[in-house]
Amino acid sequence: MVTALLHRQPKLILGLLFVGFLVWISGAQTTPAPQASAPATPFWESEARAKRFTVPEISIVDALAAIARGALVIDVRDREVYEQGHIAGSVSVPLAELKRQAEDFAALTELELIIYCGDGSRLGPEGTQALNEAGHPSTKNLEAGYSGWKAAGNPVASGAK
Repeated sequence: MVTALLHRQPKLILGLLFVGFLVWISGAQTTPAPQASAPATPFWESEARAKRFTVPEISIVDALAAIARGALVIDVRDREVYEQGHIAGSVSVPLAELKRQAEDFAALTELELIIYCGDGSRLGPEGTQALNEAGHPSTKNLEAGYSGWKAAGNPVASGAK
């Protein structure tokens, strides 16, 4: 039947196909396909993590000034990671140990404390929160962590201290 209609009315069939094509194209242009949007932050910096720790943070520039004033810089990563590379002048106090000694650190109210981890997103905020809750309000998390500090060209060291 279609073949017979095509032989008798080829212009009509082609016209209908053309109109259908135009309708299809115009619909595709007015309703674009949904685009996958890139997350605003990397997956490891989820909003859940941000809400989990609401702690004071310090930028690299402000941390440099605080260190010049005598701030104590504490690395809360595992000691093996610390020995591979750390902020020059920092001390290694792994997170579990820091939590056990939080009240001792909180007693050092005359010192400004800067806590850091690898990227400033997990261990650092957790350590900062532990010290803040123990009574040391001037403890801050280095928001860029060790990786940001190193990438900015600031002094790093390796080995045990």
